[in-house]
Amino acid sequence: MKFQEVIAMLPTFLILLVSAIGSIWLSLRASHEVPRVLAVGSAIFCLIFGFALAPWPIQVLIGLFLLSLERLYPYRRTALEFVTLSSNSKRRR
Repeated sequence: MKFQEVIAMLPTFLILLVSAIGSIWLSLRASHEVPRVLAVGSAIFCLIFGFALAPWPIQVLIGLFLLSLERLYPYRRTALEFVTLSSNSKRRR
């Protein structure tokens, strides 16, 4: 990929990113359900297509950022615990 192609894709990605951030902000400030759902849908749409149009170095940075957020996941410890679904001993009837 040539440098000019990367520069041509970058503004579209930034426009979609700013639109997604604005939609998230609007969804947080909306008091009714329908505008909130529309704003979240618009944010998801902008993030997906912004990621698809982003140059691969930016996609790698976004991927690394998302992987680093895994340690902030609040249910990480409970998700890593072993859960027994069935016991080895037979049940009494």
